[in-house]
Amino acid sequence: MKRYLSVVLFGLVSASGTLAQPNLVKVRVRVILVDQELNQKPVPFFVVSLKSGARAAEVKTSLDGTAEAQLPPGRCTVSSPKPAELGGRRFSWNIQVSLSDAERNIDLTNDNAKVEETAAPASSAKPAANDLTEQFKRLKNTVVTVRSESGHGTGFFVDGKGLILTNQHVVGNSEYLAVQFDRTHKIVAKLIAADPQKDVALLSVNMAALPNASPAPLYRPGAGRTPVEEGERVFTIGSPLSLDKIITTGIVSKVEPHTIMSDININPGSSGGPLFNGAGQVIGLTTFGTRGEGGPGVSGIVRIEEALALLEQNRAKVRGTPPPGALLPVEPLTPYPIEGLKEALRAEKYDARPYYFAAGDFNIALSTPPLDYREQEERRLQAEREHQKRNKKQQSADGSTGDSDAPKEWEEEAGAHPAVFAIYVMPKAKEGFGSAFGRSLNPNSAAKLKFKTDFQTMKLFCGDKEVRPIHPGRVPVTVSVRNRVVKMEDSTYKGVYMYSPDAVNPDCGQVKLEIYSAKGGDPTVKTFEEKTVQHVWADFDAFRRAQAVGTQAASAAKP
Repeated sequence: MKRYLSVVLFGLVSASGTLAQPNLVKVRVRVILVDQELNQKPVPFFVVSLKSGARAAEVKTSLDGTAEAQLPPGRCTVSSPKPAELGGRRFSWNIQVSLSDAERNIDLTNDNAKVEETAAPASSAKPAANDLTEQFKRLKNTVVTVRSESGHGTGFFVDGKGLILTNQHVVGNSEYLAVQFDRTHKIVAKLIAADPQKDVALLSVNMAALPNASPAPLYRPGAGRTPVEEGERVFTIGSPLSLDKIITTGIVSKVEPHTIMSDININPGSSGGPLFNGAGQVIGLTTFGTRGEGGPGVSGIVRIEEALALLEQNRAKVRGTPPPGALLPVEPLTPYPIEGLKEALRAEKYDARPYYFAAGDFNIALSTPPLDYREQEERRLQAEREHQKRNKKQQSADGSTGDSDAPKEWEEEAGAHPAVFAIYVMPKAKEGFGSAFGRSLNPNSAAKLKFKTDFQTMKLFCGDKEVRPIHPGRVPVTVSVRNRVVKMEDSTYKGVYMYSPDAVNPDCGQVKLEIYSAKGGDPTVKTFEEKTVQHVWADFDAFRRAQAVGTQAASAAKP
């Protein structure tokens, strides 16, 4: 009996100890550096110290530069007892991170390291002739961002007369084409010719309007020569995602008669850019990327020979008057200030109704940086509250008050918000006569919906003056819904137009939107209510203040 009680007591003590132990966070550390040629280099056998609360751990990375540890939640210090060395530099780390979820990934890279220069070997006193830094400086002005209604891609000059090569799928059937050379120079582009089968398009612009623009050196095929061989290093300059003129390197995996395969990374926005060989010659157009489940995938490049035929056949079409060289509207150079976004959270109530309304067969939504920030924060906070309810766990294991309603600093990590005013126009859905009649006979049947129309274009008026958009977008949308209440399988186009911060202002007198349907006919007209105009104008107060401060600082800096 005594032995039985002892066993029971021992079990209770063990269980109590287990319950008292806090949940541990699985921490994955990755140490990876980028060399001068933009190659990622994992750092193996590197010791990293981690300390969270009273618990400390020291881990060593494996061959792929990763290591794992189990630590209690809270504020964690990540440091390196000894520096890592690469390319004549020493990298060391001492950073603070927060451990709260079940898992946490921590990357130690060039960006968050303390960097110290070491003595360079005598042999590296003179940079190599094909150094990527010099190649980028020399070739970046040959590349432009190509903008159409459906998005953007990349292109490059092929001569000094303003001819540009890009992918045909970048251009599509867009009625709007523009080329952006840098943050302040964007002009109209004209489609000269296109070959959908080869996915090549030729554009023409007024090159005189783009200072410092220059043609890219093209590889000229010769008898028995190939532009590149397997294993050679190549690079591209493009505009992936929302970035501008980014250099990316890779290795040629395979050379086909019409294409080149490579491990170079092609993201949305990079399509149509030049692929350069080690000599800085264009050997192809970056066209598509594939992603595998177990790896980064490969990229396909159309060989330059496929585009040269289209180029030579259509050179004569660009003779005469060049396209207009007047500069088009661009995003403001000053981003929306973060403090202005935080002001939106301090208001106890935020009335979103003036930003959403309908007109005819369309639903309209307006967008400003404070509105977007407020809505995104509210969604995040709601998800966080639901998570707390579901798990019934204390949020702050590190002694903080657990104020989940406090503004988070995610915007500083994600980057600055562009100071633009956006209008979204989406066609409404409706139930057909046949579906409605069928439901009158069988109330339990699902309503079959279709879009009423397709969006074609729109015009914004400030008083009697039309406001030119920074970017007019016409984006395809597909809806597939099947449940016991609604069935909808249909596609349409929605409008996504970006405007400058002063596009809607009280001095307009009247702000009016004209929406044109793909069906043709008269436009749907919607006049903005005064309350809507006031809200949009007030949302950019913080931006105007930041812009004024920047202007004063620039004036004071002048001699």
